Amino acid sequence: MVTGKNITARRLLVVDDEAVQRLMIETAATRAGFVADGAASLDAAIARVSEAAYDVVVLDLGLRKNDGVELLRRLCESTSDPVVVFVSGYDERVRLAAARLAMSLGLRVAGTLGKPVPLDQLTALLRSVPQQVSVRPPQHADEIDPGMLAAAIEHGEMTCAFQPKVTLQGRKLVGVEALARWHSPTLGHVPPSLFIPVAERAGLIDRLTWCVLDQALAAFRPWRTASPGMTLAVNLSPLSLTDLSLPERISDALARADVPASSLVLEVTEGALMADGVAAANILTRLRIRDVKLSIDDFGTGHSSLLSLMRLPFSELKIDQSFVRACPTDPEAPKMIRAIVSVARELDLNLVAEGIETESVAHLVELLGCRVGQGYLFAPPLTGAALGARLRDDVWPEAAD
Repeated sequence: MVTGKNITARRLLVVDDEAVQRLMIETAATRAGFVADGAASLDAAIARVSEAAYDVVVLDLGLRKNDGVELLRRLCESTSDPVVVFVSGYDERVRLAAARLAMSLGLRVAGTLGKPVPLDQLTALLRSVPQQVSVRPPQHADEIDPGMLAAAIEHGEMTCAFQPKVTLQGRKLVGVEALARWHSPTLGHVPPSLFIPVAERAGLIDRLTWCVLDQALAAFRPWRTASPGMTLAVNLSPLSLTDLSLPERISDALARADVPASSLVLEVTEGALMADGVAAANILTRLRIRDVKLSIDDFGTGHSSLLSLMRLPFSELKIDQSFVRACPTDPEAPKMIRAIVSVARELDLNLVAEGIETESVAHLVELLGCRVGQGYLFAPPLTGAALGARLRDDVWPEAAD
């Protein structure tokens, strides 16, 4: 047990075949408030990960016959969502390559350090790890069938969660993004990464989109009355951008909810624009004429970003979280963000940085020119009731001095 606000100490695993280094890291971690375990080999580390959920894994890239990269796949398959710190005697380019690989696998990376490990820098990295560590839900991909999903939509099992968009300076709420959530009586929580592809393959994405949009608009109306400048963002599937009646249908939904078109932001990915460029241009242009705002999501991860910005009437650009989360550890990431900020300014686009989890990252992206952020530092996706309470109290984490 630890003192202070934490009820249970967080757990850390050190994977290093050098006994002295492993002991030094374990000692530093203990002083930083972690319960530290050690593993001297890949097999020992795999056994540890299968037995316990770790908040942080400090991983040596060189483990005699094996390399530490093999453990990354096991971490992806675990039920926890640990933050990884890489340590190695290899040069910085190798360490950064490993960090980028980990992030491409969906893991969070706090940083990379050379050997011998500078304990002051390690301690700083450990203290920067977010207190809230998400837990990966069980994988139900093989258990979901279109009939179950259709029934879930029909019977009201689909709900909305809302994640705030907050100004980095002053921490003022400027909007929310509606996110589809499914809690199945038989499967438990099923993540969107599993049920949305099923909806698209089975021809259910239209029903799901309108289920989310109608719920979100109904919840949003009283919030907008209290804060007229707020916006509501809803994601559009690539398949939705083939329906030429979409602009009229959205206008009708806005009228039913008594929400002005200027309050709605429709987020589309670059992949959606590549599916049928002519139809997408038709639909998106007509939506902008109707005063609906358009946001290009996950900017920088596709192949047609700049061409899409030139051809289509976007009003907002969202920096993909892979760039944001890599800012403290990858020297190329801040350069990319600075370039994206410049593009947004030249084209007079609003800019949102996704995936902000720590004050240090919030401060860094603000210095790079971002003004609005979204991420767990401000709030996780909230139920409508929880967001309404937060709006009444106006409780958002204040920027650190």
